[in-house]
Amino acid sequence: MDYAFDNRLDFTLFDKLQQQQDSAPHFHPYSQLVFPRSEGVLVAIGTAEPVELAADAVLFISPFVRHHVTVRTADARWDSLAINLARLGPEFFNSHYLTPIQDLLRHGFAGLLFHGGTAMHARRDFFMIRNSFRMEYLISILQILHTLSTAREWHPLASEQNHPVEQRDIQLCLTISEYIREHLSEPLDIAHAASLVHMSESSFSRFFKRFFGKPFHAYLIDKKMEAADYLLFATRLPIQEIADRLAFNSASHLAMTFKRHRGMTPGEYRSRQNE
Repeated sequence: MDYAFDNRLDFTLFDKLQQQQDSAPHFHPYSQLVFPRSEGVLVAIGTAEPVELAADAVLFISPFVRHHVTVRTADARWDSLAINLARLGPEFFNSHYLTPIQDLLRHGFAGLLFHGGTAMHARRDFFMIRNSFRMEYLISILQILHTLSTAREWHPLASEQNHPVEQRDIQLCLTISEYIREHLSEPLDIAHAASLVHMSESSFSRFFKRFFGKPFHAYLIDKKMEAADYLLFATRLPIQEIADRLAFNSASHLAMTFKRHRGMTPGEYRSRQNE
């Protein structure tokens, strides 16, 4: 089974998704919490057999763990919270303040399952969170991680640690994604990206589609849209300047692409985020 590299947190610290069904097999460079909404949600860690989660449980998965979430019944649903604390910087991430959370990350390669009061408190804080750049939501996320990391009891979902793929493939995925993120202001082409990791264009295209789940150009546009989301909310830059920073031909080109992917214009998105 192939596992795609999911790296949607390049410009944000977290992402909350609700009412999900099946997810494609994947791994990512950030942590993930799974919150079943009902019975019938199954999770497989690495090559282990799928395990059905209790409807009131919470599952913590560390970065770079291959996993697959499926549902047993058509009406089964689950929520998730992806968290990328590394974006807070190494000084904070590696500080003593986060020692219990660092221990949680080290143990989470087998998937950690929480029940009872710990799960109840984590769920309460989860439902308070919105996908918005507000300090109160970051504090709620840190509170969830603190609750889990100080819990007296947890159970591994898999019988042993299951690392995702070869270290070489992980490093290639990180190198490629970092290069794209750092060069969104420049015209990018597949030939240059392939040469960066010493591959032919054909080998690079196959590798990229296998791990990133889509062609190079489609992924590049997705990243530009994520960057536009961030710049529209976090800055007062004119649309034309955002278009220039993201290597669009014009503000109208950005607006057309943004509306196709987000269902609204950049101006409408900025107004809604600032309400």
